[in-house]
Amino acid sequence: MNRDVFNNLKALFNPKSLAVIGASASFGKWGQLIFSNILAGGFAGRVYAINPAQESVYGVKTSKSVKDISDPVDLVFIATPAETVPSLVQECADRRVKAIVLITSGFSETGEKGKELERDVAGICAKSDIALIGPNTMGIIAPYASLFATGTHSRPIKGKVAFVSQSGNLGNQLIHWATKHGIGVSLFVGTGNEALLGCTDLLEYLEEDINTEIIILYLEGVDEGRRFLDTAARVNLKKPIIVLKGGRTDAGRIAAASHTGSMGGRDEIFRAVCRQAGLLNVWVPTELLDLSAGFSCLPMPRGNRVGIVTLGGGWGVVTSDECNQRGLVIPPLPDEIIEAVGRHLPPFWSKGNPVDLVGTTDPRAPVAAVEELLKWDGVDAVIGLGIIGRLEVVRLLVDSTRKADPDIREEFLDRVIGFAQNYETEYVASMVELMERYEKPILGVTLAQTSEGTVRPVEGRRYSGVFYQTPENAVNALARMVQYQRRVGYLRRSS
Repeated sequence: MNRDVFNNLKALFNPKSLAVIGASASFGKWGQLIFSNILAGGFAGRVYAINPAQESVYGVKTSKSVKDISDPVDLVFIATPAETVPSLVQECADRRVKAIVLITSGFSETGEKGKELERDVAGICAKSDIALIGPNTMGIIAPYASLFATGTHSRPIKGKVAFVSQSGNLGNQLIHWATKHGIGVSLFVGTGNEALLGCTDLLEYLEEDINTEIIILYLEGVDEGRRFLDTAARVNLKKPIIVLKGGRTDAGRIAAASHTGSMGGRDEIFRAVCRQAGLLNVWVPTELLDLSAGFSCLPMPRGNRVGIVTLGGGWGVVTSDECNQRGLVIPPLPDEIIEAVGRHLPPFWSKGNPVDLVGTTDPRAPVAAVEELLKWDGVDAVIGLGIIGRLEVVRLLVDSTRKADPDIREEFLDRVIGFAQNYETEYVASMVELMERYEKPILGVTLAQTSEGTVRPVEGRRYSGVFYQTPENAVNALARMVQYQRRVGYLRRSS
């Protein structure tokens, strides 16, 4: 990718002005989906609507063509029929537009005629150094520019994770889930058919993007295998790259070809390439979210030794099994740590690792136990089970009590719930403060499913609380973080 196109990618993700060709108020049309999303999302730059058949769209006066806009236009979205696109792209080139997001489908994914049309569009853009995304894309999201321009209207918060997806629908679903789970996003790009720019080009851009620290890829095929490998290996040394590969089976490869025109190679070869580059492969989309939360919100572990603090013994047993199966070590506690932890617990506690809190009602005990483990140089991370999520259990108890005792004072029940809410807030803040003090990750597992999401940020802190729904999710995230550290450490020593 030449430097002019690279610089134009900056305009793509941080434009001062943009236009939507095919902007419409007709509910459900792509021109309406994209244009309304941009307006509702609060984009602060100049916004132009191109539609020769209407005088205005949502109060924005329309132009008949991008040629009729006198001021510079950095970015253009095109949502008109495929046969109209080459001439529209040429008009953009004549107006020195820097970047185009081509929403329109009907190109290489449809056959030879569409491929020829796609080559024409790509040729115009290449000649004029236009950064082209698409065609057949769901759009882009750039939260730091308040630019939300996808067919589905998610509003992810600003964060460190960039999502690059060759499937727009799957990518938008991941963004929606990330928003629900509190995972902050730096960029989202649906690459579509990748007529000009693809995942490798975007990796080069993200390598220098100051807002991105973690990169998530959904891939169905890679055209320039050697360039992808070299670029990914280099970028991964600085910023973890986590990959979900679609088309692992014959059925998946056929499905991928039918919707993007992409036909990926054999899965075992791709995975070998990823291992060689130090990338992390995952099997399912939800694992991408789990790892996004861990990698973006926690300090990285320095080793594989784990301390476990649990509200109940069974969870500690299950978590220990999961850790051992994933290459994590549960070291026995030395006498001095047993003594230190024991100061905060009843005398009948487990006196080992996992630390069983034996259902203690002392609100200080869980935090104290976690800190004693973090102080010890024999563990690199702590998993805390069952502290967060007790609020949901308390709510159920309050509801049952209200039904059993109609005369009970609501003020008392409100105080009970308020205490539980405050305790969880304070516990999260304590975990984040301890992570910043000791630079070791703490991964939580909720006692009950909550509506709060996986990530719980604390204002003014560089780390966030991360609480998974199950022990196996937490253990997998930690094991993958350890795996990344080992791979990258080896590659750095070898280079």
